Amino acid sequence: MYHIKRKRLVMPKVENSSWFFVCLLAMTALVLAGCTDMGNAVGTDTSISTPPPQSGQDVSFQSQISPILQRYGCNSCHGGSGGLTVQTVSQLLQGGLHGPSVIAGKADTSGLIKKLLPNPPYGDRMPQGGPYLPDSTIQTIKLWINQGAKNN
Repeated sequence: MYHIKRKRLVMPKVENSSWFFVCLLAMTALVLAGCTDMGNAVGTDTSISTPPPQSGQDVSFQSQISPILQRYGCNSCHGGSGGLTVQTVSQLLQGGLHGPSVIAGKADTSGLIKKLLPNPPYGDRMPQGGPYLPDSTIQTIKLWINQGAKNN
């Protein structure tokens, strides 16, 4: 598209330069309109891991798991993507195209955990493109699932 002429960059001639810039602006907007948060909720610091719960303490979906899903941008991409919605416990239990995301009491066989770990059985690791959840945060989600994936 561009060529170098006498050591300077020269744009090709465009008959209607305003049309060219409108198209360029539209293409830029389309590129930026994708999942721009790259798995991050806007304005949050994902370097902070979720501390594991105290031993014997129940993990709460409302106060611990749901904020994790929001912090890492899961809700913004999975509001129905691939048939999967992750905003409620019932939606996680129902799952998407690959079956249930959460199997209560069985974290290691739950699709949600498999997709959060390296080398998932299908597709990309989530959140797509990272940053990935810290191990302590994944352990909190596993504990919630193993405790029965309660809607608490």
